[in-house]
Parts: sequence; C-alpha cells; structure tokens
Amino acid sequence: MKRILPVFILVLISIYSNGQNAETKKLLSEIEGQWAVDDNGNVTYQRIVEVPELKKDDIYNRVLNYFIYNYGSGKSVIQTQDKENGQIIGKGLYDNIHTFSNGFGFVYLSTWHIARVDVKDGKARVILTLTEYSENFEGSISSINVKDEYPVNKDADRKNISAKAFYKSHLSAIASIDAIEKAITGSMRS
Repeated sequence: MKRILPVFILVLISIYSNGQNAETKKLLSEIEGQWAVDDNGNVTYQRIVEVPELKKDDIYNRVLNYFIYNYGSGKSVIQTQDKENGQIIGKGLYDNIHTFSNGFGFVYLSTWHIARVDVKDGKARVILTLTEYSENFEGSISSINVKDEYPVNKDADRKNISAKAFYKSHLSAIASIDAIEKAITGSMRS
C-alpha cells in the first residue's frame, strides 16, 4: 500500500501535466501566424488603418484622444506626442494578465507594451510591441523580456505558464489595436 500511493500521485501529476500541454498547444495554435518578431526579437503587431476622407490633423487628434483616455494616468503613460511628424507613442500595462501558483503562493503576471501610431493624410499605421512581463509574488516584482519566454524562445522553461500569459497578452494586444482603429474611424465604419 505504501508503494501504491506514490505511484498513484505520480500518475496523476503526469496526467495533469499532459493536459496542460495539450491545452497550451491548442491556445497557441489558435493564434499561430497572428504575431511577428521584429529585428530586435520583440513580439509586434502592425495594422494599417485607411481613412481617405480624413486629414492628418484629424486622425492625429482622434489618436491623441484615445491615448489621453487610455494612457494618461497611472502606470500607462504617453511617451511621445509629435503632431508635426504625426507620431504618438504610449507605454501601457496589461495588468494581471495571468495568475498561477508557484507552490508557495500566487504569482501575478502583467505585460508591458508599447503602442505607436504614425499618421498622415488618409491613413495611420498602428504598431504594438509586447516588451516584458512583470512578475509579482507577494510584493516582490521581477521583469522578464517577452522575447526570452516561450513561445518566442522555444528553449525557455515554464512553457505552459509562459504560453498562457502570451496567449492572454496577444488577445489584449489585438483588443488594443481594434480600439485604436475604432477611435480613428469613429462611426464611419460598422
């Protein structure tokens, strides 16, 4: 009986771990091909928003209003406002994107990102870059570059945790880009 219990526990752990791996693979397959790695190894998203009926200043003001509302306080900040060159850059935080237990308590992962919008007459280019994870365990905070974690770095440890955090960060990045596009186009599109 004493030997059966440890074997049973190992079998349960093995089944549980494989279930996580299958779930992780499914999540990553859903977003395959929807993100890219730039020249610096960072995860980036890019979208061109065409609005031929709008001038550069109108687009810039709509984007600025979006940034003021979404990046104007707290941990998220506007870093660059250059109306002449048609560029706005903000640094933001997707707070508590993923939570997991490390065996001693809960760890909260947040994702820092940079959103950049370049505007000119009739169009805007939105670039969003996921830069780093902020890991908070009982008030102790550490940072990890997204490019050093799985799935960007295929050799990284904690594949399941990193993949789930990446998947949730990806969904947040797409939602941010959608929101910026909606701010630019306003009610012109359905």
